[in-house]
Amino acid sequence: MPDGSSHDWRSARRQFLKMGGVAGAAALAGCSSETPSEGGDGGTSTTDGSSGGGSGDDSLTIQGRYIPTNMQWNSYAPSHYATVGGRVVFDPFIFYNQKTDEIIPYLFQDWEFDGATLTVSLREGETWHDGEPVTAEDFVTKFTIDQGFGYEISNYVEEATAVDETTLEYALHEEYREKTIMTVFNGTWMDTPTHRKYGEFAEAFRNASTEEERETVQGDVQNYQPSEPLGCGPFEHESANQQTLTLTKYEDHPDADNVAFPTYEVNYFASSQQKWADMKNGTSLDVMNGFTPQRIVKSFPDYVRQYEVPRYNGFGLAFNHDDEDFGNRNVRRAVAHAIDQQKMADLADPVKHAVSVPAGVGSFVTGTWKENLGGDVEAYEPYNDTAKAEALLKAEGYTKQGGQWYKPNGEQFTMEIPTPSGWSDIASFTTTVAQMLSDFGIDTTKRGVENTTFFGQYWGPSNFKVAPWFWNNSGKTKPFFTLSWILTSGTVTSTLNYPEKPEAPAFGSPDGEASPVDIQQKLSTLATTGDQQEVTDLTRELAWVVNQNLPMLPLIEKVRPSFWDTREWDIPPADTDKKFVNWCNYYWPRFGYVTPTN
Repeated sequence: MPDGSSHDWRSARRQFLKMGGVAGAAALAGCSSETPSEGGDGGTSTTDGSSGGGSGDDSLTIQGRYIPTNMQWNSYAPSHYATVGGRVVFDPFIFYNQKTDEIIPYLFQDWEFDGATLTVSLREGETWHDGEPVTAEDFVTKFTIDQGFGYEISNYVEEATAVDETTLEYALHEEYREKTIMTVFNGTWMDTPTHRKYGEFAEAFRNASTEEERETVQGDVQNYQPSEPLGCGPFEHESANQQTLTLTKYEDHPDADNVAFPTYEVNYFASSQQKWADMKNGTSLDVMNGFTPQRIVKSFPDYVRQYEVPRYNGFGLAFNHDDEDFGNRNVRRAVAHAIDQQKMADLADPVKHAVSVPAGVGSFVTGTWKENLGGDVEAYEPYNDTAKAEALLKAEGYTKQGGQWYKPNGEQFTMEIPTPSGWSDIASFTTTVAQMLSDFGIDTTKRGVENTTFFGQYWGPSNFKVAPWFWNNSGKTKPFFTLSWILTSGTVTSTLNYPEKPEAPAFGSPDGEASPVDIQQKLSTLATTGDQQEVTDLTRELAWVVNQNLPMLPLIEKVRPSFWDTREWDIPPADTDKKFVNWCNYYWPRFGYVTPTN
């Protein structure tokens, strides 16, 4: 739970991370060690964009990160899951528009609360690609396996029950606000057909009575890696070779009439440079997602349309709270004052925005962070004053001699920031941070290490003083979830050793005496209250704890860019609100927002 009962979930989650290990973390960072493939069917290359281009056929083509023949179709397995294709082969429970705050029904067509029970009416006419109906029992199976892995949903839902074939009941741990519980379901996909092994796995989890037995079942689930999916989405598996995963429209899908093209292709690219060149030259890609440097964006032809959506996440500095220096709140605050987040953003691409006030909420791209804090944000510390940094360190017994800071025990205050060498933009940011801290008098060096070294020697064992990390890995945008993550997630409490009751001064008095704050109770109330004023007040209070205690130091907020070739596709304008639903390449086709120009 996001409140005081979160311990069991974190234990299960740690076990999962141990099993998934480095592979899962590397996937999070968007890294791949696969070698390029040969051959392929990239289509006809053009350089002036005057004719042809894109996939050049009736296919909507997007880039993929894995060689299609090496993909597997079990989302619980730690590596090589066919994520990109899976988003059209399977269907989501719901969609969510982060700008309009609209829950968009999908597999969940309707729902209502009755006390602590969420009753869901499922979409009619939904079938697996073998013709069997998608039933409420499939959702029970999905929940049982998620619960067995300690996934987030089990923090909120105690039990799932099939009332009949198309009606489902979730017994909730508490009487959450509707938006809270429905946001939890956002990002969940129906990818576990009961009659394809998953029913057996669910039954095995039900029969597991010890932690050891549950771990055995987890291993069995992860070892199941089918090379072809049995889906329920608008596209079904056709073929896969070394270059291309080909998916064809499933004519019995309820949205088949909205889907205006017969084929969806995922083309493998071994590097970002290759996909950038493909998009620039109009070779094969219709859609390209992911970070792209501005020098590359500027080289794209005019027919390439760009969409940008705030990430509510980005680069931050993670503190080890067991460290002799960074276990001290005022030392963390001093370091925050010594780093100029606006200068960091200015040195980066325009798609990076400064987190001008670290408080555990976004977005600093659209300004919604102020709205979520009730509009009055003057009380929060912006952290851009080196004079305050010096005063904070001196108050804790640190001294400055010859331009260098020394600890209370007389040792020079130095530190090394371990950074995965393959994370190019993060490595660049860390270099800037190290230089700013060195200029301030804390001798700081960046230590570039391999991914395996970073996760094996530093991040997992908490063998570091500070390290680069992402300040909202909840995958969600609403303040309750971002604050829950930065204050109580397993990453923060286990890897960063953050206390259950951090200390903070009274709201609006940053120099006052700090005392422990029951953040679990405040988060629990925030998740359940129906009083909007109380929602705002609690959000402000918890943001204040983040701002004054600094579990991490958020520095940069990213945007999520997407690029489309418009020569062959009619799509919404760049400023459309429809772009705020994850992601347009699998959301738009289902609702008819993508149609061929001819």
